[in-house]
This record gives sequence, C-alpha cells and structure tokens, in this order.
Amino acid sequence: MKMVNGDVIFLSNGRPAVVKNVDYESGTVELENDLAKIQKQSEKGIKNNLDEKQRSAYNVNLKSVEADSKKDEIQNLYELIQSYKESKRIDPKVLRYLENELMHRMLRDEHTPPNYQTDLRNIPQY
Repeated sequence: MKMVNGDVIFLSNGRPAVVKNVDYESGTVELENDLAKIQKQSEKGIKNNLDEKQRSAYNVNLKSVEADSKKDEIQNLYELIQSYKESKRIDPKVLRYLENELMHRMLRDEHTPPNYQTDLRNIPQY
C-alpha cells in the first residue's frame, strides 16, 4: 500500500505518528509525533491511503449524517451509502471507507438499520 501524507501509522514501539512528508525518490518519510495532531488527524477514523480530495469527501459525508442519536446516524449513513450505490456518483475508494465506517458504528453501537441488506457474496461461508 502506498503511504500518503496525512496517514496515521504505528511505529515498532506501538506509538502512533502522522506522515507529514513522503519523498518517494529518496525513500524517506517525515513523521509528526505530536499527540494532539495525531488525534486531530484520526478524529473521524483512520483514513489511510486517501488523498486530500478523497479525505475531504469522506469528512463531508460523515458530517452530513450527524444526528441526535447514534441509531439515527447509522440509519442516515446506511441510506447515504445506498443512494451512492444506486447513482454511482462517488469515488469507489471513498465509498469503501464509508462502508467500513458503517460496519464500525453498527458493531460499536450494537444497532443494525431495520432495512439493512447486504450482498450474500460478501459473507464468508464456513
């Protein structure tokens, strides 16, 4: 996976850092170790491997689903994702990140939208 400026990584000692600058020619990476900046960068989840435009789209979409309750936010996010899938008017990479965010929220808040559907081809068979 290609490292992108703004990615949150974990060092060998387990401490997080934010990629400030990647120089692919020389093979060097400049890291930011300030905890406040790391927390700000990962505020709405870790968005590694998204460029600035994609991160902005992801953040705007999450902002648009905010509601008073976590259940309403999950429902709003699910409906937004469904509308994007039908219209195909979103970057597929951003859509994948939004789907991951939905899964995270559904597990964290133990709530599944009543109209939730998934493609059975995506479920592992045992």
